[in-house]
Amino acid sequence: MQITVNQHYVPRFYMKQFANIKNAGTKKEKVLISFYQFKDNLLKENIPTSSICSEDNFYDQDGKIETTLAGMETMWSKALKNVIADNFTIDDIENIREFVIYQISRTKAMLFHNREMATTMMKSMFKQEFEDIADEEVVNELIENKIQNEITPEFGLSIVKKTISTISDLKMKVITNETEINFITSDVPIIIINPLGIHSAGLSSIGEVIFFPISPQKMIFFYDAKLFSELPDRICDESVIAIFNQYQYISADERLFAKEIEDIDHIVNSEVLNSKREQFQNIQKTNTINDGVGILFAAKFRSIPYYYNIPILRLPKSLRKIPADFHETFPRKYSYDTRLAILCRIYRNPDFIHDKELKEHWKKQQRYSKILLNYLDGYWNTPKEDRIITPELMEKLKTVPVKAFMDKQR
Repeated sequence: MQITVNQHYVPRFYMKQFANIKNAGTKKEKVLISFYQFKDNLLKENIPTSSICSEDNFYDQDGKIETTLAGMETMWSKALKNVIADNFTIDDIENIREFVIYQISRTKAMLFHNREMATTMMKSMFKQEFEDIADEEVVNELIENKIQNEITPEFGLSIVKKTISTISDLKMKVITNETEINFITSDVPIIIINPLGIHSAGLSSIGEVIFFPISPQKMIFFYDAKLFSELPDRICDESVIAIFNQYQYISADERLFAKEIEDIDHIVNSEVLNSKREQFQNIQKTNTINDGVGILFAAKFRSIPYYYNIPILRLPKSLRKIPADFHETFPRKYSYDTRLAILCRIYRNPDFIHDKELKEHWKKQQRYSKILLNYLDGYWNTPKEDRIITPELMEKLKTVPVKAFMDKQR
C-alpha cells in the first residue's frame, strides 16, 4: 500500500470550491487558492492547495487513518457537489452531517484546543493530589509528554462516530449568497455558535447553529428548527454576508482562504476583528469548581461566542424579552435534573448574598429564568407530573446549598 505522507486536515476537495482551476480535468490540472496568513501578515495569490492545511504524517505514519479518510472524502465531496448543483438527496444530507463532525474534530486548531484542555485538567488534578510538589518543572514536563503522546489526531477522530448522533436532530438548510460579496473560508471552516447561549455552545444545546460556506455563493446551516423559524433560501444583504465572513476571520487558526485575493484584502488588519479574534483565542478552555469534596471540571467546546448578531436567526418572541447578558442554554434532550437545577435558581432565597449588586443580579436572573423555563417546558414537552411543585419540594428549592456560588463570591 502506498502511504500518503502529506496529510491534509482541511481536505483538498473542500478548498477546491474556493480555488481557481487551471487545465481542469487533465493531468496538468492545478487547483490554486488565495490566502491571508495571520502570523506574517501575508497575502498570497494562486497557491496550490496541495501545499496548504497539511503536515507530513499529521494523522499517522502507517497511512491507515489517511486512507480511511480518503475513502470517506469521496462521499463527502460528491455530496457537497450535489448541494452546490441544487440536486441533493437525504443520503447527501447525512453524508454532510458526518463530514461536519469529522471536520470539526480533525483540524490542527482542535488538536491544540484538546491538548490545552487536557493539560489544564491534569495540572489541577496534580495540585490537588500532591500539594507539596518539589519540582514543578519536572511535573509539567511529565504532563506535557503524556499529553503529546495520548491527545493525538487519531484520538480526536476515535470519538467522532459517537458524536454524529448529537446533531442528528438539527435541520440542514442551504442558503445562496446573491450579493456582490463572496463567502470566504478558513483552516477552521465549521463555525459553531448559539444565540441563546451567547458565551458558549455545545453540540447538544438548545439553539445550536453550525454553518460553513461550501463555495463563494453557497452556505450550509445545521440549526435547531424547534427554536428558530425557517431560514431563508437566499441572502441579498451584503451586511449579513459580511457577518458570516467576520466569524470565519475569528475562527481561523493560521489562514483565511478565498477565490480572489480581493475577497479577503479588505477584511484583514481590522482592529475590531483582531480584538475579537484575540479574545476568542484566549478564552479559558475549562472551568474548574472546588465543591469542598473535589475539583469538578467542565470542558469547553471550541465554539465562538455570539459576538455578532445574525439577523436571520431570530429567537422566539418570549425569549427576546430576556436581555443578552442573561441568555443561557440547556440540553435539547429533556432531563428532570436539568429542570430541577433551573427551579433551584428561580426559587432559592438570596439570603446568602450580602453584596447589594450581586443580590439584585440574582433577583433579575430569577425573573428571567422563569421566562426561560416557561418556554423550555414547551420545547421539551415536559411531562405534567414533572411540572408539579409540592410544598416539600418548594422548601428544598428555597434552601438548596449554594457553596459553589459562595466560593465564586470570595
